[in-house]
Amino acid sequence: MELWDILDENGNFTGVVLDKDDKKTWEKNNYHQGVDAWIINSENKILIQKRSIQKKREPNVWSMTVGGSVIKGEKILEALNREANEELGISLNLDNATKIQHYKLPNLWLDVYLIKQEVDISKIKLRPEEVSEVKFASFDEIEDIYKQNLFMKNRWEYVRDSIKKVIK
Repeated sequence: MELWDILDENGNFTGVVLDKDDKKTWEKNNYHQGVDAWIINSENKILIQKRSIQKKREPNVWSMTVGGSVIKGEKILEALNREANEELGISLNLDNATKIQHYKLPNLWLDVYLIKQEVDISKIKLRPEEVSEVKFASFDEIEDIYKQNLFMKNRWEYVRDSIKKVIK
């Protein structure tokens, strides 16, 4: 059971808490808090992950470094670090985290962070039901993946300009 604080259409807490698998969670005008991170290394390459074929939503496509939902009572950066540990077995250097986006999707308010950090891919521990592969990619490589419709929807297109400013 994963409990989420439900937000309204303006991103305010409603006082309602629902299980992520409850049908009410996904009703119109019910939102929860999500968080994504994009890790960029000293070579200006971006760590991306390929979603597992087992994922219910958008399986077998590339996506941001890590992402997920904030569970009840959790702070946003705590959720981000938990997701990084669960999906990749890494800890994030949150001192280097910069919030670059805040936007609304159907049933989700999403905060997006950019993190300057070195990551040794050989030490990543993939959670197979979540992630099938990771790699560092250049901005242009991600653009190509996106143009081939092989990137998670509602992610790259919202952050590409912010990321481009940082790495170009």
